[in-house]
Amino acid sequence: VAGVDAHVARGEALGVVGESGSGKSTLGRLMLGLLAPTGGGITFDGARLPKPGSAAWRKMRSRMGIVFQDPFGSLDPRRSVGAQVGDGLAIHRGGADRARIAALFERVGLDAQRVDAFPHEFSGGQRQRLGIARALATGPDFLMADEPVSALDVSIQAQVVKLLADLRRDLGLAMLFISHDLSVVRHLCDRVLVMHQGAIVEEGPTETVFGWPRHDRTKALLAAVPRG
Repeated sequence: VAGVDAHVARGEALGVVGESGSGKSTLGRLMLGLLAPTGGGITFDGARLPKPGSAAWRKMRSRMGIVFQDPFGSLDPRRSVGAQVGDGLAIHRGGADRARIAALFERVGLDAQRVDAFPHEFSGGQRQRLGIARALATGPDFLMADEPVSALDVSIQAQVVKLLADLRRDLGLAMLFISHDLSVVRHLCDRVLVMHQGAIVEEGPTETVFGWPRHDRTKALLAAVPRG
């Protein structure tokens, strides 16, 4: 990415769209501090994001969560799901309390009695809910969701998107939502960035950008949406 200037406000969902290779995930990783920028910097809650790997960075990272695209590959099949949801608590809060883990299960619509189960005992949608619970474990202020519903059936996608919308509203999260699915972005996000070849080519309120696109790349993306 180059020359990108973006921000996400508390309680806001910012969508990032663009074709594969446009820089969407790279932008997200930069904002989380998982990649170090070669120029410029990332500011979180008024402070410059510290160098990745430092103690100050780890402390700030506890206020950020990520939901991965693949609900199957992002969970370790050899460990119980409760242990994995509690990883963030163990790393950043000094210990994973079973009651806290059970509360996280309930928060994302899962049976708290299944904390000792293993990933293969859950459906794809349930595994993505586990991923969301894991991202929420440390009480983040900022949540990045990178294509979180692309691997799910359409009916399950709607349930997971609703869960994310409810969590954003109830917890006041700042959310970065990366997706190829423009209909999901339109439903969930307040603003949208359109990326192409590592740059932002259009941005604004979601309904404005999708309703009156200005850039040719935005028009092409909208034209590619299947019509039912």
